[in-house]
Amino acid sequence: MTREDCEWYHTSVLRDGEVIPGAWDLRGGEAVYLGDVALGGKRVLELGPASGYLTFWMERSGADVVGVEAGFDIAVDLLPVHGRDMFREKQIIMDVVDRVHNSWWFVHEDVQSKAKLVHGNIYSLPADLGSFDIAIFGAILLHLRDPWGAIAEAARRTSQCIVVTDVLEEGIDPDTNVMRFATAGRDALTNWWVTSPGTIVEMLTRLGFSNTRVGYHSQMHHLGHQLDEPAMAMPMFTVVGERA
Repeated sequence: MTREDCEWYHTSVLRDGEVIPGAWDLRGGEAVYLGDVALGGKRVLELGPASGYLTFWMERSGADVVGVEAGFDIAVDLLPVHGRDMFREKQIIMDVVDRVHNSWWFVHEDVQSKAKLVHGNIYSLPADLGSFDIAIFGAILLHLRDPWGAIAEAARRTSQCIVVTDVLEEGIDPDTNVMRFATAGRDALTNWWVTSPGTIVEMLTRLGFSNTRVGYHSQMHHLGHQLDEPAMAMPMFTVVGERA
């Protein structure tokens, strides 16, 4: 494949040092984004790796990474919009998702990665994936119809800790247990939820990952994925839950 076949969700760095711009630039913020968890020698389940910037960073840090993405016969969750052709909208979105997958494979080949990418249902993971030390949810819960179902499914496969990173919404007390539905506008198709860190803490505690800590940081983001517009510092949070 060529670069023209790719959609760059993450700013990516090739083996020769060339930088390819993407909607999210996580360079320099990787460790805090991932909750400063120790990755060396760990088997990591990464839910929604997109262009794979964190996949390959974790691999360089000593992790054995398996990513799980939508695709093929498993589509992303789309919010229904009355009066719109949702079948056509799904086709459009999945064309973009496929191009994002291409960017993962493009970098995978360039850096000679051994990480794996699996296409499947995040709410019912393939049985042959096996078990993991760590599960990572990198800013994908807001795009899921059922965040609880996805975390609970990953928890079944995870022995040590779960890391959940998401956007920190202005005006929400981070210590409260709050989820807001579809606040991005009536025409938004992929932004289902705004979730407080306190909600994630409660979910992880319920699933047995009750030794929790919360960190706050910002990552550079081009709003609307408009790369010709200046990037802004997006406030984010990361919850790490370790098994009690």
